[in-house]
Amino acid sequence: MSSAYWQKSFIWVLKANAAIWAINASSFAILLLFGVNWISLGYFSKISLFETGIFFLVGGALAFSGSALPSKVKEQVLKKDEEWSIEKLKSSEKRANKWLILAVLLFSECLIASFLGG
Repeated sequence: MSSAYWQKSFIWVLKANAAIWAINASSFAILLLFGVNWISLGYFSKISLFETGIFFLVGGALAFSGSALPSKVKEQVLKKDEEWSIEKLKSSEKRANKWLILAVLLFSECLIASFLGG
């Protein structure tokens, strides 16, 4: 994979991470308005761990969707004439890379938040 692909992927991951933390900050502000004690809840570490799990599942599902088994199931059950190819596998793995890198980044942020006590 080329350097341009990784550069675009890195920018996408940073934008997605910023969007996720904006959502987390707004939900944190809503919790503060309702008077929830966020320090005892461990809000940031728990929500980051939850989001990490979701993004690992999405990335894994995207990577799995291009493998031979789902292609054969589609072929047999849906009676589609799509043939499995290594190009389809590589393209699905490329799509999954972004989600998996985002999940790893969120997991590292989760660990940092849990060590800092938030």
